[in-house]
Amino acid sequence: MKKCIIIGAGSAVAQNFIDQYQKEFEIHAFARKNLEQEFDIQFYQTNYQDLENYKTLFNQADTIIYCIGVTNASDDEIKKINIDVFDNFFKLIETSKNVIFISSAAILFNQGAYVDSKLHAENYLKNSKHNYISLRPSVMHGKFDKNNIIKMQEFIQKLPFIPVIAPNYVIQPVYMKDIARVMANAINKNKFTNKNYVISGPAQVKLYNVFSLLKRKLKSKKILIPIPLKPVQIIVKILSYFLPKDLIMAHQILNMKIHAPFDSSELVNDLDYKNQSFEETIFEY
Repeated sequence: MKKCIIIGAGSAVAQNFIDQYQKEFEIHAFARKNLEQEFDIQFYQTNYQDLENYKTLFNQADTIIYCIGVTNASDDEIKKINIDVFDNFFKLIETSKNVIFISSAAILFNQGAYVDSKLHAENYLKNSKHNYISLRPSVMHGKFDKNNIIKMQEFIQKLPFIPVIAPNYVIQPVYMKDIARVMANAINKNKFTNKNYVISGPAQVKLYNVFSLLKRKLKSKKILIPIPLKPVQIIVKILSYFLPKDLIMAHQILNMKIHAPFDSSELVNDLDYKNQSFEETIFEY
């Protein structure tokens, strides 16, 4: 049974992997807080300042799955967690390992401390002794998620009607079970190609349609009200001079833009990626 170390096991994508493959691999999972449910794994609660204590364990592992990626924090906090913890961890690894790194598709079209931290890690792996794959997910959804789609659901439940800012803005949601399957394929086939892969759903979905599907999922009868993006961006831009600079929602609204569809065909060819549509997976959890 192959031994896997997961750093950042509290992330939703890590818990989806554990949930599906806890019987298939010997998993040693590290996270700041206890996981949502009990799994058949070895779990270690850590503040990531004590990793030196586990150096022997790390160097015995077949595969390292690195999932830490703080987004909703100040630039300094993002650097402290996303970059410094990454660097300190890999200083402990003495021999070549197989590494799965969870990056972000935001690298392709966005800027900022979070993107810089992901690029830092990808550049390290590119020039390291390790064999790796870096997965760049689009908007993720699935079991254990507390962000993204779940935030949209909470938004629907709180308000008397459903304002849809930028109804024609598109996302290309990727189901976390599909990401977990790719991770397992890489480990089982020992296929670490030293590439960065975009991993996304098969098609873009307009925000208006996303909210329509969530409304159906929640059995809500509330009215959807489309709100054009441009006036909202102008208002947020003005307010941004008075709001905290690290306010993540303001940053996201100001950076909303239509982009070309993501292409995961290389991942299909290399690791037999099968991506399911948002429409067929949103009702599974």
